[in-house]
Amino acid sequence: MTASPPRLEKLAKAAAPPPEEPDNPVRITRGKLQIDPNLAKGYELLQAGNMQGAADAYEKAMRTDPRNTDALLGMATISLRAGLPAQAEAWYLRTLESDPKNVIAQAGLINLRGQTDPAFAESRLKSLLASEPESAALNFALGNLYAGQRRWPDAQLSYFQAHTADPGNPDYLFNLAASLDQMHLPKLALDYYQQALTAASSRRAGFDPQQVKARILELKP
Repeated sequence: MTASPPRLEKLAKAAAPPPEEPDNPVRITRGKLQIDPNLAKGYELLQAGNMQGAADAYEKAMRTDPRNTDALLGMATISLRAGLPAQAEAWYLRTLESDPKNVIAQAGLINLRGQTDPAFAESRLKSLLASEPESAALNFALGNLYAGQRRWPDAQLSYFQAHTADPGNPDYLFNLAASLDQMHLPKLALDYYQQALTAASSRRAGFDPQQVKARILELKP
C-alpha cells in the first residue's frame, strides 16, 4: 500500500474515537413523557460546545437523581473532551453501577482500555454485539478499535453498521469516509465526507469541518 498523503494521515488521526454522547434526555414514567429541564439544558449546551454550562446542568440533575445515566454519560463526554480519560472512566463506571447493561458506557470503557489490550477489547465488543448487533455505540467502538490497528476494511464495515443504526450522526459519517479514504476509494469517501459536513450543520461533530472541506477539494475530480 502506498503511503498516505499528509492531510489524509491527519484525517485518519481525527477518526480516532470521539466521545459518545448521551441520548436525548427523555424519560417515560407511568405513561407520561417527562423531560428533566436540567438534562435537556445540559444536552443542548453539550451540543453547542459549552462544556462548563453543560457540566453545571448535569450536576444539578444529579442532585435530584445521583444515578441518572444521561447525566453521568454527559459528564463522561465532558471529561473526554477536556482530555481527562481517567475522569471519563470513573463516570462510565458510575453509569454501569446504575445500569450494568448500558452499551454506551460499556463501549466507552472499552474504547479507553482498548489500546492496552486490543485483543480483549475486540473479543468483548464482539460478545456484546452478539446480543445487540444493531447498537450504534458498540459498532462505532469496534470500528475505532480496528482503525487504531489500521485494519481499514474491518473498520469501514463497523462504521457502516454504526451509521446504519444512527444515520444522522456526523462522526459516524466522517469515520466511515475516513476509512474509505484509507482504502483508496475516493468517490465513496467524498460522498460520505460531504454527508458528514451536512450532518454537522445540525448536530455537534468531533471533527474539524475546515479540514474535511480541504480534503473534499482534494478528492473532487
